[in-house]
Amino acid sequence: MFSLSMVPSTNSKHCSIRAQHCERCPSSKTTLQKKEEEEEAECKKKFGAVPVPGHVIQPIYQEMMEVRENERKQGHEQRKEFLLSIQKPFSFEERDKNKREKVTAVINRVSSDPKNSVCVQKTFHRNMKGSRQQKDQQEVCRNVQLQIASTQQNPAQAGCPKVRSADHTRKKKLGFLDEEPTFKPKIIPDVPDFKSLHKALQREALEKKQSQDVTRCQPFFLRTSALPARKYKKPPETSQVSKMNNLGRSKSLGALTLTSTDTLPTYITDAVRQRCVAIRKSMEIRESKSQESAEWLKSYQMRSQAMKKTVLLHAKLLDPHSSLKDVCNGNVQRHREADLQRMKDYMRELRDMKARVRERPYLFEQVKQKNAKTRAEQTFRRKLEKTGIKEQFVEETGESFRFDDTDTSSEKEIQSREENVEDGKKIEDVEDKSVKSKGEEMP
Repeated sequence: MFSLSMVPSTNSKHCSIRAQHCERCPSSKTTLQKKEEEEEAECKKKFGAVPVPGHVIQPIYQEMMEVRENERKQGHEQRKEFLLSIQKPFSFEERDKNKREKVTAVINRVSSDPKNSVCVQKTFHRNMKGSRQQKDQQEVCRNVQLQIASTQQNPAQAGCPKVRSADHTRKKKLGFLDEEPTFKPKIIPDVPDFKSLHKALQREALEKKQSQDVTRCQPFFLRTSALPARKYKKPPETSQVSKMNNLGRSKSLGALTLTSTDTLPTYITDAVRQRCVAIRKSMEIRESKSQESAEWLKSYQMRSQAMKKTVLLHAKLLDPHSSLKDVCNGNVQRHREADLQRMKDYMRELRDMKARVRERPYLFEQVKQKNAKTRAEQTFRRKLEKTGIKEQFVEETGESFRFDDTDTSSEKEIQSREENVEDGKKIEDVEDKSVKSKGEEMP
């Protein structure tokens, strides 16, 4: 009973879900259709460009285009007029062409035969018309027939004299070209096969190669290995033997003879030993001689340098005249000192000049001082005139006061100088005492 009651509830749930899904599907379809219709409507719209406003028009450009168009039309008319002026009037070109062809055919027919080769002079005019032209053609044909007949009768006199002379000169000048050359070089027209030739050359070289015979000798057996080894006397001191054993094995032939028994023993003879000693002595003598010569040369150079110095010193002492080098150095030093002194004077004058310029008042100050001085003098004179005192009286009294002032100032200067002298003496006494004390302190 429980299971049967649950079945209808599940079916009802499924039905509600399907209904919701079916309701959503048509709504989505309608939205898609609406979007497509809107897109199609936008695509079908026609967009037109906005006309150009009036203020954008460029009158200068239009004028330029009009001028260019007028020039083009004028050029076209000028070319048309030129072509019309070139045109020729009406003429019988076809008839003249046929006549010329007939005459050329006759001349070609006559000149084609080698026997009837005649120099025909073309003396007819193209622009002749009417009966006159026909008469000229008849005369030409008659002359041609007469020349043919004359050539048949006198074949030797067939060619023109000018042509014969030209042939004669040509043969005279260029006759060597017709002659066959005496030297005929042998030229092989075929190109050789270099590969085959190279192979053949290698084959011949191998065949001709002389094989050097190897020296043939019978086998022999050296019996030096059977010889007894040389007996060396052992020294009494074992320390020397141990030292010799510790030394490395030499790679000379003597070491090989001691180790290997299949090699030939080598013995140093007395003559070889004496020769080595003599060579060593001669080398030592040569080295000693070269060393002595080098030492003697070194001592000789040192002695010559010392002698040169002493000679120069004696020459300077004995010669009253100084050398050019010393004179030149002295002059250079003197000129340098003079330049320095001149430079110092110049700098001192420049400093004085700058100081004078710096201390001197400006022009407007000088004018102001002068005006103030004149104004003060005028006021002083006016006051003197008012009081009734003369200028001479004032000058005399002023000079007397000035002399008194100078006397007092001179006395003061003398007193100051005396005081300075006393101070200087005191300073000298103190310095002498300090020097004496330092001398006593020193051992």
